Amino acid sequence: MERLNFEDERLWKGLLVLGLLLNILVCFTSDLGLDTQVKMAVDENGALPWGDLRPDTLGESDPDDGGQRTVLPLYGFSEAAIKGAALLTFFALVACLFRWTGIYSAAILSLSPAFIFSIGRGYEEVYLAAFCALSFLLLTGIASKKYRVMQHLGGGFSFMLMAYAKGFVDLNGVLLGGLLIAVLTTAWREIDTRGGEKTRWMSQPHLVSIAVCSFVTLSMVVLGILGYNSTLAILAENPVRYTTAFAFSLLDVVVLFVLFGMVAWPFVRPMVSAMASIEDSDIAMMAGYIVGITTALVFYVAALWTYEASIWGAEWPGIIWTMGNNGRYITMLFIPLVLLLQHLSHHVEIPTYGTPGSKIKVMGVTLFLLLPLSLLASVHGQTMWTDEAAEVMNLNEDEHFLFVSEDTLAMHWLYTFYGPLDAEEKQITGHWRSIDATWELDLNTSLSHVNTLVTSPDVTLTPEGWVVQSNGEVDFLNGGGEWRVLTRS
Repeated sequence: MERLNFEDERLWKGLLVLGLLLNILVCFTSDLGLDTQVKMAVDENGALPWGDLRPDTLGESDPDDGGQRTVLPLYGFSEAAIKGAALLTFFALVACLFRWTGIYSAAILSLSPAFIFSIGRGYEEVYLAAFCALSFLLLTGIASKKYRVMQHLGGGFSFMLMAYAKGFVDLNGVLLGGLLIAVLTTAWREIDTRGGEKTRWMSQPHLVSIAVCSFVTLSMVVLGILGYNSTLAILAENPVRYTTAFAFSLLDVVVLFVLFGMVAWPFVRPMVSAMASIEDSDIAMMAGYIVGITTALVFYVAALWTYEASIWGAEWPGIIWTMGNNGRYITMLFIPLVLLLQHLSHHVEIPTYGTPGSKIKVMGVTLFLLLPLSLLASVHGQTMWTDEAAEVMNLNEDEHFLFVSEDTLAMHWLYTFYGPLDAEEKQITGHWRSIDATWELDLNTSLSHVNTLVTSPDVTLTPEGWVVQSNGEVDFLNGGGEWRVLTRS
């Protein structure tokens, strides 16, 4: 580290090129992720053909209840198209950041382990980042002071596209939510402009941040108590476990993925000091935007962990290790954070990603500490043992099979068979039973028409009347062990 000259831009250009190459490489080394393969199976009516991910009856799937999901249209394309679209969008984000703030922030973005992880798996983080950056620019008006109302409309729709990308709202929700955000933003501007001394606090970034954090916190708690959806409702149903999850979520989202993953920790103290010393309505809105989304994500990730653990009967807090990568959602705020620091530097002399000054060595060392994670995410990628199992299952049209595994992410794993089996074309139906369910009995009763059984490494029992047709080893990073395909004897 001592021999590296972090002030030499050639080093950062090399890191930028390395980051872009790693993002290309991961498209070849990684299978699509679990969530992506689920989304690719969603039919034209928004239903999952083999049953919803959260079955009403614990421990068994229900093909007659496909639920209702909203997914981006691109998940109807091929694997190559999904990865290619994510890669091109990411390159566009890197190019914009390079043009706006220079080589340092672009290099950090290109080497982000979270983005490399997401692009290889076809996840929507890159689109969340694009929609987030666009709505940030339009709602705060930092790119132009003209046509503010039109900017607010565009910013509102862009903001709601983040919710659409995650499946929280449909296109009607995008329109209604976008209009509401535009109205609220316009009203905020008018009140701030006309309020005089009474609304002076609306131009103070630290006070706006506190107010937004408090409002979002109260809103999330109220929505959880009212049972707005099953995920947030766990906040009231299991408050003790949720409190534990919240502490871990704060660590995961803020410390690991923001301070370390975004190489943000060298800038936190000067940024907070600067925001407490200035008055600027645009910067106040920027700060409120970032703090609001961060607060909501910490609450959401904690709720997601707690709820999923409850329906899977997973060990606590072991599930946090399984789902710890959910903190990657916060990467959508990297570009807004970079832009906030840049605009703060126009008022107060502080280090930024574009002009780090004395922080450049700390920034460089942190990036080099992240480099092994970036390399691992790119070179290893996601692996799916279910591809190998699907190749030897030899299912014909209209046949059924049963997948037996432990509960955690089981329905997600079930849908990894969907593509390799050409299930849509052949009208193949997959079923899942928990290792703790009465699956042996079901094979002779409700599933008597099933002649193919697939067991995960957690299952060692061979039911009577069945023989092992084929088996294989699961990758160590997927838990290791032996998978089996069995047929009726």
